[in-house]
Amino acid sequence: MFFKPRIHESVAIAAVLSVALTLHGLWIINLLITRLPSVSGFFEGLTEQGMVPSLYLFGTLLFLAVWCILALFFKGRDCSHHRESTFWFLVASVVIFFVMTLPVVFGFVM
Repeated sequence: MFFKPRIHESVAIAAVLSVALTLHGLWIINLLITRLPSVSGFFEGLTEQGMVPSLYLFGTLLFLAVWCILALFFKGRDCSHHRESTFWFLVASVVIFFVMTLPVVFGFVM
């Protein structure tokens, strides 16, 4: 019932795009945390354990929200022409996430 021999292409495309967009959301929040004390205080006060579990919670909720929206958008559509562009968007998102979360980049002050 729960496990099928294959995943529908629309669900897979929605999941890959959700991961890519979540990575962008996480590096932006990371940058805002280092720049704005109010955002930093919000994420520190969100859970009792501190900021890191709050970031994981934010990333999980962002992924689920974006995935639900995109899964509804792509449901029943032919997504075969989105395969290559979705893959390269994911690759670009991973590279941008890696670069933008380096301490040299987000700690830069003028």
